[in-house]
Formats: sequence, C-alpha cells, structure tokens
Amino acid sequence: MFILMPVPTDARLNLFLAGCKKRVRQLNAWALVVGMGWVLIMMCLTTLDVAGRYFFSRPVPGAIEMSQFMLAVFGILGMAYTHGIGANVRVTLFTGRLPQRPMLLIKAVTDLLSLQIVFMLAWYAGFMAVEEFTGGTTTDTLAIPIYPLYILLAVGAFLLALEILVDFMICLVGAVRGSRGQIFNDAVKE
Repeated sequence: MFILMPVPTDARLNLFLAGCKKRVRQLNAWALVVGMGWVLIMMCLTTLDVAGRYFFSRPVPGAIEMSQFMLAVFGILGMAYTHGIGANVRVTLFTGRLPQRPMLLIKAVTDLLSLQIVFMLAWYAGFMAVEEFTGGTTTDTLAIPIYPLYILLAVGAFLLALEILVDFMICLVGAVRGSRGQIFNDAVKE
C-alpha cells in the first residue's frame, strides 16, 4: 500500500522555485526582445521593398525570402515567452472543475509529456542543423545558409523546455503539498 506523506512547507524550496521561474522568465523576455528586433528590421525591409517597387519599379532583391526568415526567428524566439505568460490556448473544461491537488497533478503530468516532446524537438533541430551545415544547404534566391534557423529552433525549444520544466516542478510540489499558491505568487513577483 502506497501512502503519500505530506511534505513540510519549506520556504527555501519556494524561494528556489520562484527564483528559477523569475530567471527563466527574464531569459525568455530577452529572447523575445531579440525576436522583436528582427520584426522591426523585417518591417523596415518590407517598407523599403514596397516603396522601391511602387516608386522606382525596383524591389529589394530577396525581400520576401528575408521576411520569411525573420518571421520564423520571431516565432521561434517568442514561443517560450508566450508559454510563460500563459498566452497559449488552454482548454480547462475538465480540469477547471477539479479540486486543486488533482488539477495540479494532471498539469504536472501534461507538463512532463510536453517536456518530452519539446526536448525531442530541440534534439532534432540540433541534428538537422548539423546535417544542413555539413550539406551546405542554402536558400534559392540569396544563398543564405539554412542551418542557423535550425540552431535558433533548438535554442527556442530549449528555452521552452526550461519554462515547462519550472512549471512542472512548481505543479509537482504544489500537488504534493496541496497548494501551489505561495510558489506561484513568489514567482510572478518581479
């Protein structure tokens, strides 16, 4: 027979988890700022392309290809931040009606499964970066190497994995203790 022993409240564990959450959130915010910088450059490039095409009948060569790359960089670097602030779509029809402990336990299990998928994505992106680097694959129009995008995908997936890992630890500790409120409140204070 398995008996779940209550874990004593430990302020140090709360501070550690809150500190982890805060550091990961700061790291993801910096990644988002870099991604937003790429969007600003993309907007300027698109403006120059449209103005050149309209006024001088001379569009910027490869502007569409560069815009696609920059948009991909923004999406990749922004996915961890989006998860961290809770902006991803969540369906809580079932879990919203559960008591807190089972809800946190289900959240911890789904975080663990998500972590596995995101780690697989990061590993595969790293593998593909090496493969594209050794193959010398480039784009058609501007001959831009493709492997940096795979490296950025691996970095973005790793940042997302960090975010999910911290959420998993917070939910697991909360499920064992019966509450995640204090840890979560400490984590969101900035």
